[in-house]
Amino acid sequence: MAKKMTFDSEDEEFFGNVGSFGVPKFDNEMRGGVPRGFTMIAFTETGSGSELFAKQFTSPAEEPDNTLYVATDEGQQEIVRIFKKYGWPLDINVRTIGEEYNANVLERELLASRYRLEGFQLDDIQRLAQTRFVEDNNQDYLTEVTNEIMGLGPYFRAVVDNLDFFLQRDDPARVLSMVRMLQAHAQLVRGLLLISVSTDGLDPTIKQELSSIADMVLSFRVRTIGTDFENSMVVSKFRNAPENLKILVFRVTPEEGITPETVERIA
Repeated sequence: MAKKMTFDSEDEEFFGNVGSFGVPKFDNEMRGGVPRGFTMIAFTETGSGSELFAKQFTSPAEEPDNTLYVATDEGQQEIVRIFKKYGWPLDINVRTIGEEYNANVLERELLASRYRLEGFQLDDIQRLAQTRFVEDNNQDYLTEVTNEIMGLGPYFRAVVDNLDFFLQRDDPARVLSMVRMLQAHAQLVRGLLLISVSTDGLDPTIKQELSSIADMVLSFRVRTIGTDFENSMVVSKFRNAPENLKILVFRVTPEEGITPETVERIA
């Protein structure tokens, strides 16, 4: 039998049935926002602005302790800079997987390569003993992130930006299983989950599977028009509300961040 959750009546009144995307004009286009319990998959092109949208999505932060931003290719310093720039809350939970991986794996591999080329000295051996460098690092980031999000309570808000890190290092079947688990958890506790993944080199079967799992599918695109760039966000799936399928051309302003300019219906 499927799990059942009971929700506090005050929480139900406070959170409501929908949450904000963090983009007021986008909320309006989606008839009020994103339904609680939705998992969104964002397929992204380089330079399309998806990483800014991912941060902006966390900005409502109804409960900072229950809000998580997982970055796989940005550091804490850059994330804090952007949040300060737009006045978004700084008390949410942030995990920078890329920084952790660089410190735990890549720096050690670089150090080992240098020692192999230059040879070992006494102080090198002492440093290795202190850092336990000789131990193999088998940290399972995929499981850690899955457990971290699964541990979030009702009405959580979470972002994984982006899935490329895991698809490049793990069995894609494991990654898809992780996404399925997170989608089920978000649905159960009425959380909001946004996961981005690059379209560059993405296996079509994986893209199709992710689209099937998602309650909402977004595509972030960029194209050149003369000497200018045009960024757009395409809503190609919105579970049980096909009338919300749209193409939104957006710009970035210092006051609002990402904000739609023009809207077209998908035929």
